[in-house]
Amino acid sequence: MSKLSDVHGPDEVREAFRVYLRDRGIKYTTPRQKVLDAVLDLHHHFDAEQVLYALKERDLKVGKATVYRTLPLLVDCGVLKEVRFDVKQTHYEHAFGEGPHDHMVCRRCGRIVEFASDEVVELRSRIGRRHNFHVISHRFQLTGLCWDCAIVCPVATMPAPERRE
Repeated sequence: MSKLSDVHGPDEVREAFRVYLRDRGIKYTTPRQKVLDAVLDLHHHFDAEQVLYALKERDLKVGKATVYRTLPLLVDCGVLKEVRFDVKQTHYEHAFGEGPHDHMVCRRCGRIVEFASDEVVELRSRIGRRHNFHVISHRFQLTGLCWDCAIVCPVATMPAPERRE
């Protein structure tokens, strides 16, 4: 089987997850399969509660603990990437079938904008070479205000006044 980053179809992802679990002596159970299938049908950033909701919508009974234990396995396997937009909760996105991308997150409304930048990829490669380090992936996130929020809340875009001692 090729690297998971080269995998595109759901059947290939399922097989990669089966092999990953088998190689670690972990069973590929029906509940784990249901979690994986729900995750494959989510095509946006999501959290564990959204996976639970998707399972409930399909009338599939999978325990909350199973979802919370399966998501890290999917991250370790390379099916998902963990993305943190704030300190409160972890979000996930598919880690296969697309090139590297990064995020801009609005601090006011929570809007997430994905972007791809050849300059960021080149910079990570240059930094890796400079430090004799083989870079596999990176996380780059810009935090600020989206245009709509900046218009509504212009004070937040102004520089803070200098502190006087």
